[in-house]
Amino acid sequence: MPVVLRQLSLALLLLLAALPAAGAQVGSTTDIIMGRVIGADSAPVIGARIEVTSAETGITRRKTTNERGEFSIIFPDGGGSYTLRANFIGYAPYSVAVQRQADEDRLEVVVRLTRNPQVLQTVTVRANNNRDTQQDRPTPGSTERNLTPAQLDRLPVDKGDLASVATLAPGVVGTAATDSTPATFSVAGQPTNQNQITLDGLSFGSGTVPQEAVRSTRVITSTYDVSRGQFTGGQVASTTRGGTNNVQGTVSYALRDPSLEFVDESSASFGQKYQQNSVSFGVGGPVVQDEVFVFGAASLSRRTNPLSSLTAADALTLARLGASPDSVQRFLARINSYGVGATVPGIPDQRLADQASAIVRLDWSLGDEHTLTLRGDWRGALQDGTRISAFSVPSTGGNLRTMGGGIMATLTSTVGRFINEGRIYQSSDRQNTEPYLTAPIGRVTVASVLATGEQSLTNLQFGGNPSLPQETHGRLLEATDELSWVSAGGAHRFKLGALLNADRSTVGQIANRYGSFFYNSLADLDANTPSQFTRTIAGRDRLAGSNNVALYLGDAWRTSSALQMTYGLRVEGTRFPNEPALNPDVETLFGRRTDRTPSEVHASPRVGFTYFVGAPSTLAGRGAPADAGGGRPGGGPGGFAGFNQGSWILRGGIGEFRGRISSNLVASAVEATGLPGGQSTLTCIGAAVPTPDWGAYLADASSIPTQCVAAGPTPPPTAFGQRRNVTLFSDDFGAPKVWRSSLGASRRFWERYNFSIDGSFAYGISQIGSRDLNLDAAPKFTLGVEGRPVYAPASSIVPGTGATTINASRLHPEYGVVSELTSQQRSTSAQVTVSVGGLTLQGIMLGASYTYLRSRDQQNGFGVGGGGFGGSSTAGDPNVLEWGTSDLERRHSVLATMTYPVRAWLDLTAIGRLTAGQAFTPTVSGDVNGDGSRNDRAFIYDPANPAIQGDTALVNGMTRLLANGSSAARDCLLGQLGGMAGRNSCASPWTPALDLQMNFKPSAFGLDRRFTLSLQLQNALVGLDQLLHGADNLHGWGQPVFPDRTLLFVRGFDPATDRFRYQVNEHFGVANGRNSAYRIPFQIGLQGRLTIGQDPRSQQVRQIFGGANGRAATREDYKARMQRLVPNPFLTTISLDDSLKLGLTPEQKTHLLALSDSLAPRVDKLVGEIADMLAGAGSNPDPQVIFARMSGKTNEGRKLAEQAIAQLQAAVTPEQWAKLPDSVKSLPMGRGLGGGGGEGGRGGQRPPP
Repeated sequence: MPVVLRQLSLALLLLLAALPAAGAQVGSTTDIIMGRVIGADSAPVIGARIEVTSAETGITRRKTTNERGEFSIIFPDGGGSYTLRANFIGYAPYSVAVQRQADEDRLEVVVRLTRNPQVLQTVTVRANNNRDTQQDRPTPGSTERNLTPAQLDRLPVDKGDLASVATLAPGVVGTAATDSTPATFSVAGQPTNQNQITLDGLSFGSGTVPQEAVRSTRVITSTYDVSRGQFTGGQVASTTRGGTNNVQGTVSYALRDPSLEFVDESSASFGQKYQQNSVSFGVGGPVVQDEVFVFGAASLSRRTNPLSSLTAADALTLARLGASPDSVQRFLARINSYGVGATVPGIPDQRLADQASAIVRLDWSLGDEHTLTLRGDWRGALQDGTRISAFSVPSTGGNLRTMGGGIMATLTSTVGRFINEGRIYQSSDRQNTEPYLTAPIGRVTVASVLATGEQSLTNLQFGGNPSLPQETHGRLLEATDELSWVSAGGAHRFKLGALLNADRSTVGQIANRYGSFFYNSLADLDANTPSQFTRTIAGRDRLAGSNNVALYLGDAWRTSSALQMTYGLRVEGTRFPNEPALNPDVETLFGRRTDRTPSEVHASPRVGFTYFVGAPSTLAGRGAPADAGGGRPGGGPGGFAGFNQGSWILRGGIGEFRGRISSNLVASAVEATGLPGGQSTLTCIGAAVPTPDWGAYLADASSIPTQCVAAGPTPPPTAFGQRRNVTLFSDDFGAPKVWRSSLGASRRFWERYNFSIDGSFAYGISQIGSRDLNLDAAPKFTLGVEGRPVYAPASSIVPGTGATTINASRLHPEYGVVSELTSQQRSTSAQVTVSVGGLTLQGIMLGASYTYLRSRDQQNGFGVGGGGFGGSSTAGDPNVLEWGTSDLERRHSVLATMTYPVRAWLDLTAIGRLTAGQAFTPTVSGDVNGDGSRNDRAFIYDPANPAIQGDTALVNGMTRLLANGSSAARDCLLGQLGGMAGRNSCASPWTPALDLQMNFKPSAFGLDRRFTLSLQLQNALVGLDQLLHGADNLHGWGQPVFPDRTLLFVRGFDPATDRFRYQVNEHFGVANGRNSAYRIPFQIGLQGRLTIGQDPRSQQVRQIFGGANGRAATREDYKARMQRLVPNPFLTTISLDDSLKLGLTPEQKTHLLALSDSLAPRVDKLVGEIADMLAGAGSNPDPQVIFARMSGKTNEGRKLAEQAIAQLQAAVTPEQWAKLPDSVKSLPMGRGLGGGGGEGGRGGQRPPP
């Protein structure tokens, strides 16, 4: 019966598993198909001819067995599904189907040649129909999700946006893109700049690729593989498609149109409607059959949408922004009178964004031992109307242009048991952003009384842009080489690897290059009397670069079918080619050298494991469970995987991960040495502020002030002047490092469902921060009521405006900020994820996960440029580190996906999310502690405090806010009343999201389901809100939440009481989606996708479900096919008597014949029922539905197999039992759907790479 079930499983494989395997099994870069060939006497067969053909690509590779009968064939991007054929003179030809599970790289086969014909057998058959749930992992202990184009095509997600794809993994936190920054993501509470995106195994600077070029994407949230590095968060590893022996191609078109987008029409510009046309195509095929292949893909898109600016906002939108129309009109009229127009010629009414990218790949098989891959990529983009905010006029923006590309080469070689993979990639990128106006920026604090009666304060902006112009040019060279050796039997795969990464960049940007004027009110703007002027003065572009190297040694050890491990050591080092100049004066004054750059070598150990509770302890002759290899079980919910369906799989590990130091930090140190000609900062307050001449600045940028006004004969030295800035590194500065550990368990239940729970903990050390060595940390006085220390004397604060200057808090006034970059900060992150998924009897795939994340980190008041844990704030000494909730914490998150095959020609998919709000800190608009930074946390005044009763504006403002503010803001403030606000002590509301997609796949008109028309319903909750509540009573479902974080605005200073005068922002914390100025529309998107040429999936469907002469297969066809593939196991044992010298007695043979007669009708009944189900499915069914319906029959077959094994073992002696091949005596369902791989084969084994 094991052979019966093995062959019956093969029949199901041929009828079903090849379909999802083609779409879901891709992922690993290289497959190693290895094994040995033996004869009937178990002696090695020397010189046997081995041919392996990839089911996905049709490519065939050949080898001859060596003196030990061994062979090894390398398939870069082979697809994981193969047919192996063995031939030798005097023996019958042998054919076997070899199928890897998810991302394993070693597929081992033991071929026993006989004098008798062999029927097709199956090794490592994987019915991986659980395509929308977590799949197997490539290394023990790791956690990741493998996503293929077949999955992503069905889901409402942009598969070319790798950051968006990453959020489909549980626990990954996405951050939205802006008009100047791409979308990013965070893993385990780590900074977004400590993730890594790779393409074909090497770093890839762009987050988008042509969607038709993507072959698979793996979102790795936890791994203990020492070959992976340069990140402390997560890794998105994508591979590109290559050409095959079949000419294949796809072309797709996507449309977004404002007429199919629905939002309340309060403001066309802020309604986020847009027009977008996107075209993507890819095509490939052979140049020389089985030798040279080519594939190319490209994508083009154009998007237009109205500019969201102050001039485009209507009355309702302005109210949501916290500004009254009268105040805005007065503001616009005044800046126009100064000659600063809200718009200028060349600024478009519509923001235009064009994007294009292309990839070409060439694969060349250089004989049986070597494969060469060449890849070229190009990308370009332009965007008009960038860097314009809702609180600024259009002229503050600019135009963006980017272009880049690279060339990559990969050589994969095999010699005996040694495999070598070498890669090298050279890329270059340019970005240029030009401002509309070359002028200072003006910032005006505007108080407004809204229609609700609340008093709100906003900062309106005009003039130039402080971050423009900007021009960068970056170059990257990265090379890796890995040499691995696989031991006899495949228990170990040792690997030794090296990496070299060298990047260089030129950054032409000076923040606040043209200066900033601050006006405390509209009245000050009318009088043209700003309260403060600041400007950064520097004379050159910044040169940045870094050299990173890594060496690693590791082993993937399959100790048994029950336990698999990976362990090793990774050694990494960094050096920077650009060294700052030495400033002897800084060394004398502060005891620090400015000419030192960080340089370190660090070793990181790692170990991970996967343990299968109840699995066999031996390797020989049988496979590991279908869920082997780490991660959650991925055998699919159809019940085809599992060594004991109710057994647990445990996984875990611990290791250290080292991130990268941003080369921009070194560039900052090179620029800011404090030497003459370096970077300096100009700060003017009070009477020392120059009177702006906006017309002159627009006409000639050289007329912008470089000095303060000398007010009076003896102006105070703290009121004006340039101060040279310094950036240097502490002696112990190093790359950020994180110790990460995890432990998880998973289990299959009810045949078709999986449950898993994973916990992880991350302890961050050497996190990057900074401190100001030039801050005089001795407080000059403390603020009344607040008790806040102030580091500038009260006499330096301008009473009428409350403005202070950094000059007053300096130990050495000739210098400004002396920033020492440190690696002393720490962080912790604890996360638990519970997931459940499966397949219903109707074929509906469901998956849901809940993640709890608690992330805390240390911060001081200065943060760090170029990376770190979010922003910074302070309530005391800004150099003191404080623990607090991380900016990247989303304490609760729920992710759910569904794929519902309604009909063979229609399926419905959905992605739903529910995420806890982002934490934020109540702040003060202004510098109230005198350290020179506008990052002070607010004091939460109790309006009942007798000490402030004389300040009626403050008392009345706090009273109204606590009475009428949002419930979340009110609860946050009441919990801290009478004290200093804690860092990230408030939180925005939870954010729900729902996206739907319907896929139509018609078979009429000769389309044969080659064409798919997708209807996407983006932001479906917004549409549901409009449908249920109407435009006048929206609840804000699905709308973004951007709470106002500023609680207090500084209006002046009272030196008599040592207190600042504040105005309360009663718009603080307004966070309900219905009150958001930005309105995300409910969108109906259209997308068409056409397959050109030969479609492997359609071919497999026709081969499996088709009958003779192109007609649909009948019940008799299916039954005949399976009966030909299902020999009687007891008869098979009798037939092996002579060749294996079993020595069966006549009584034994009689008994085996009786068992055969008893088994045959039960097998015939099962075969007939399966044939009925397949025949009723039609000629082009949905494999997902078939898998669900087949699960009961598979379970029935498993029980028959268990009975037959027991009967067969009882009928023979122990000596005879030992001689029988494992393909006869082992339980095939323990290896997944399908069974043995010939005697001694490792059926369903899933070895780690």
